[in-house]
Amino acid sequence: MSEKTKAAAHSTATPAKKVGRRPKSGPDVSRGAMIECAIRIARSESLGEVSMVRIGKELGVAAGMVHYHMSSRDDLISTVINAAFKERFDRLPAPTGEWRHDLEQFALSSLETMERWPGLATYILTENKFRLFQRVQPGETDYGLAYFDHMGRILMNMGVNGAMGAMIYHLLLLFVTVMAAEKENRQSPATHGDFISAHLARFANDSYPGATFLAAPFASLNSPTTYETGVAILLDGFEKWISQD
Repeated sequence: MSEKTKAAAHSTATPAKKVGRRPKSGPDVSRGAMIECAIRIARSESLGEVSMVRIGKELGVAAGMVHYHMSSRDDLISTVINAAFKERFDRLPAPTGEWRHDLEQFALSSLETMERWPGLATYILTENKFRLFQRVQPGETDYGLAYFDHMGRILMNMGVNGAMGAMIYHLLLLFVTVMAAEKENRQSPATHGDFISAHLARFANDSYPGATFLAAPFASLNSPTTYETGVAILLDGFEKWISQD
């Protein structure tokens, strides 16, 4: 990674404010220990299980102590997501200059990261907070911003204009996030293949010819095949779009 990329990875964040008074009794636990606990829960269970109360129970302190160090649940969640985004950023290979290959690696890094962090894809799809940038302490790196910058550099090297680059970024990341959420929530048609086949079997073939036509192949669709096909279609579309422009 170039020095410019490293420099772009740092944001000018404001220090997290400590809300209220520090609890006078009970054991003191560091902010770092709370963050480690939150990350462990997110990795082993789900991002949705991370809360002030849960962290307090895990570490044997009052929720007020967690609130004193972390300010709010939003700060806590953002810190966990930043850890996930760091992992995503660190796995990115250096751009090759071959935009199709670089975009494939960009998409794959996002998919694999969301698969390793349960609940992350669903959170990104359902919450507007922290899907792009994160709240960080002074001197820390916002890995959402670093990733966004990395993608922007790939698109700049493609020679597209800003509007086209933004649309390519949005469409590709949206597709990848939906695919990760499909797997996370067991929504792949193949997961429910028996139900789909059994339901259609209740009706005569000529009752719903369109559904009969689609049922068997639809019930066999799995997430890996859908992802590979979808990315290829998107990249083919981008290539055609760029040439027309």
